[in-house]
Amino acid sequence: MARRGIEPRLVPYSFGTPEIEAALAGKLDALFAGDRPTINLLARGGRWKIVARLYFDRVAIVVPPESPVSTLGELRGKRVASPFGSTAYREALLGQQSAGLDPDTDVENVNMDILDISDRIRTGGLENWGDMDAAAVWEPYASAFRLAGLTRNLSEKLALGVVAMSDDFVARNPDAATQFLVALTQAWHFFARNPERVLRSYKDDTKLDFTQEALLDAVKIDPNFHVQSLRDVDLELDEELVARLEKHAAWGDTAVEDGSRIRQFVDQSLLSRARQEIADGQFEDLNVILPSIRAVESLRKRTDFGLDGIPLGVMFTFMTLIVLLAIEGGLWLGRRSQKQVEADSVRRVATLVGAVLGKMAFVIALTFGSATNRFDARKTALLEDVTAIQTAYLRADLLQEPHRTTVRSLLRDYVQVRAGIVHAYGDPERLRLVQRRATAPQKDMWAHIEAMVAADGNTLMHTFFASALNDVFNLHTKRVVLGAYYRIPGFLWWALIVASCVAMVAVGFLVRHQREAAHPHRERRARADIRAGDGAGLRS
Repeated sequence: MARRGIEPRLVPYSFGTPEIEAALAGKLDALFAGDRPTINLLARGGRWKIVARLYFDRVAIVVPPESPVSTLGELRGKRVASPFGSTAYREALLGQQSAGLDPDTDVENVNMDILDISDRIRTGGLENWGDMDAAAVWEPYASAFRLAGLTRNLSEKLALGVVAMSDDFVARNPDAATQFLVALTQAWHFFARNPERVLRSYKDDTKLDFTQEALLDAVKIDPNFHVQSLRDVDLELDEELVARLEKHAAWGDTAVEDGSRIRQFVDQSLLSRARQEIADGQFEDLNVILPSIRAVESLRKRTDFGLDGIPLGVMFTFMTLIVLLAIEGGLWLGRRSQKQVEADSVRRVATLVGAVLGKMAFVIALTFGSATNRFDARKTALLEDVTAIQTAYLRADLLQEPHRTTVRSLLRDYVQVRAGIVHAYGDPERLRLVQRRATAPQKDMWAHIEAMVAADGNTLMHTFFASALNDVFNLHTKRVVLGAYYRIPGFLWWALIVASCVAMVAVGFLVRHQREAAHPHRERRARADIRAGDGAGLRS
């Protein structure tokens, strides 16, 4: 997108429900989502258009390997978890209906965040699933669980992911909307040629524990993963896919009448313009695309010459060498000037060196004391921040559905956004990006409190959660201030290094003259002995 002149603010969401709420609130301009959340957005009056296909996804209904359940029909009386409003939720209910079950009476379908489902499954074993007998998940979770031997698939279906854009955004920025789709096409082409690099970046940025094998198994179902050229990338929604959207739009509580109206929300004119630009233009190969945190840190280490980028071991060795060289320089100056400097001058130099060393001790104590205080404050703020997030996550259980599941998901997304913030303290641009990304889930979570208070009044439960959420927000601000702004300036450290060098030169100078004053003839005798020895060697 940067190559196409677009400066995006990327906001992560674990699943579609909180993303759609943000879209309805006017906080998003474009979104990547499964077809079900997008249909929910349109059914709730969102002024959006589906502009392209994003991917093909695999949705599976899974059970523990040792579960006695072997078919969908055997889910009668069982408890099935899925994130309500997601594509997996729809496929779970459709699968139950196809097996002759009534999802409302024969099966207990419960709303559960995908990350909560993942945590239960990863513990392993039927007993660790708790009261959950089966779950509906999507990729890459489905492949990761199956390949790790944690689940067995009862069924799997191919699902559709789409790209949607706000009508207001397209009206205001038609060229940017077109360039967005050009950038997406380039991204798919880059992905097809560099799968290992892209998947490594994905793992680094999301902090999700997926193996390379699982990620590859998840993405290879999409034909764009196998393209050979940029012009081969296909993001079009053909007639068959539009018909599938119509069928899915007619299903569920948020159905779009009979489903046929969904066609009016599909507008691929932007995609046509993007494909024409690709056909007519010359595109150079992309060298970098959304570099991972690891890549950014590597780049910073090559370009950042500040003290923050120097490892402590290297800094210690550097300072030791600097001090030794400064002392040696002082000794050299002392040898050069020993004939010109009188004893009274040496005594004055000794007084001056004592004063300089005393001042150095004071400055070092003050500087390191200040650094220690800042370190303690940052450590305390970190512990308070973790405690506040845990408290807010637990108090979210006091909320009624659907707010409970959505808010807990947003909290986890919020933590994911902030996970690498400590690496951004010395980089204002990157810190600004993290701050912008963290603001979105903050506003989304607070919007839930406002909605609950508007519906039920200001109850004690809402007050408890609002207080915990305020602590989370305040401590985030506190950590940023302590980490990014309450720092000892770099120029002060360099001034301290320079002053140390000057002091050590003076020490070396003084040591040389004091040694000469204490033993005025020792060096002359040593030189005479060397010359005599050399002469004896020559005679022999």
